[in-house]
Amino acid sequence: MGETTANYEEKQLRDGSMPIPQELIDLLKERELEVKKRKGRIIAAHSELPVSLIVRLSGSTAIIELEAGEELEDVMSDLVESGEDLESIVEDVLSEMRDIAVDVSRLLSDKGFKVELRLREGENDVRDAMEEIIEEYAESEEE
Repeated sequence: MGETTANYEEKQLRDGSMPIPQELIDLLKERELEVKKRKGRIIAAHSELPVSLIVRLSGSTAIIELEAGEELEDVMSDLVESGEDLESIVEDVLSEMRDIAVDVSRLLSDKGFKVELRLREGENDVRDAMEEIIEEYAESEEE
C-alpha cells in the first residue's frame, strides 16, 4: 500500500528535502516579521529592532532561537538619543518575539516536530546591550 501524499510530504519535510512548511512562513509574515529562508532555517526579523527568531529544522527536530542583529547597539543608541523609552521598546519587542516563538512551536509540534525553545540567551544578550547603552547615555549626560 502506498503512502498518502500528506505522509509523503511530511517524510520529505523531515529529511530536509522539502521546503519549510508554508503555514510557518505565513504565520511569521502575518506577525509582520521580515522572513528569509536559508538552508534549513528561517530568519524572521522584527521591524522595530534588529532582533530575529531563527527556526532551524533538522530531521524531526526544530530549534527556535532569538538572535540580536549586529546593528542592535547602533539602533538602540539612536532611540535613546531621540528620547525614546528604550526599555519599554525592548521589553515590548522581546515579549512579542516570545509570543511568536510559542505560536511557531505549537505549529511545528502539531506537524510532528520535537521543538526546543532557546530564547533566554538571546533575550539576555538584547537586555545586556540595552543596559550598556542606557549606562553610556547616562554617563555622557553627566559630563
